[in-house]
Amino acid sequence: MKSSALLRSAAAVLLFAVSGVVAAAESTTVRLGFTGDIFLGSWATAYIDTFGVDYPFEKTRDLFHEMDLVVGNLENPVTPVDEPYLEKTFYLKAEPGVTQGLYNANIRAVTLANNHILDYGVQGLRDTMAELDGTGIQHFGAGMNKTEALQEAAFEFNGQTVALLGFSATFPEEFWASDTSAGTAFPYEQDLIRKVDECAAAYDIVVTVFHWGAEKRETPKDYQVDLAHLCIDHGADFVVGHHPHVPQGIEIYKDTPIFYSLGNFAFASYSETAKVGLIADITFEDGKVSEARVVPVNVYNVEVRFRPVPLDDQARIEFIHYLDAIPSEYITNAKLSINGSVVIE
Repeated sequence: MKSSALLRSAAAVLLFAVSGVVAAAESTTVRLGFTGDIFLGSWATAYIDTFGVDYPFEKTRDLFHEMDLVVGNLENPVTPVDEPYLEKTFYLKAEPGVTQGLYNANIRAVTLANNHILDYGVQGLRDTMAELDGTGIQHFGAGMNKTEALQEAAFEFNGQTVALLGFSATFPEEFWASDTSAGTAFPYEQDLIRKVDECAAAYDIVVTVFHWGAEKRETPKDYQVDLAHLCIDHGADFVVGHHPHVPQGIEIYKDTPIFYSLGNFAFASYSETAKVGLIADITFEDGKVSEARVVPVNVYNVEVRFRPVPLDDQARIEFIHYLDAIPSEYITNAKLSINGSVVIE
């Protein structure tokens, strides 16, 4: 149905010309947003206690409320449990109540498919899912067994149905769900193909969300590319990822955008590496991507204190140059348009 004629990428907009254009009155539009890693515990706790649960989203809330739905990666269990599940270098958790801030910011779905959601064991996962259910936020990518972990989150906007599938390709292996044990959905090829095929047949829009790659790496690994292409070959309409804590390349495969890593969002660390993250702003018309916009945000917590802030014009331009310099075949050479978007001709 669509042919890729115009692409805007990196810090701004990817536009696709649509063949067989439908009259505006007949088209159905859905606008989805995606953030990178969210961790609302540790140093962020004092700020949330002082300023409230809405604090981390104050600078992005207006943008999020322009969208039909925002999807985040909730990388911390929300639980009072204090005993870690396995011996690890880092354990993440947040205090009960923080998910109300996500809901208020229009983050109404979160993937739990990541390498920290079972830091405090199965009970920590149960507590997290119960809190999200109580807040009214759908969760996907983890469950009490593999069947639950592979279950899609489902929505409908403007007559268009949306399926969200979440997978974690990160260790520890003990976090991966099995037929009889709780955990995250690992992207075993047969499971991935089956679920994407099922969702492509049942929904207008299918998005696969991955936790994958290597931390601090600016380019995707070969297996990330293979998995993303496999999803699209079986009917996924958008592929997005996170885990490296820094943005990775953007690729267009079969007229379908792949954002390999959005980096961090509201993430409670003082990393000197994670300074800019991305918000993906994706518009679908009649089930296909018509516009994909990238909003760079300052996530350097020495400056923003766990409250991401969209970059101003000069910083955005500088970040575009940075993206262009990443040595990856998936970064498109771009030029800055007069309105601040990046246009690929």
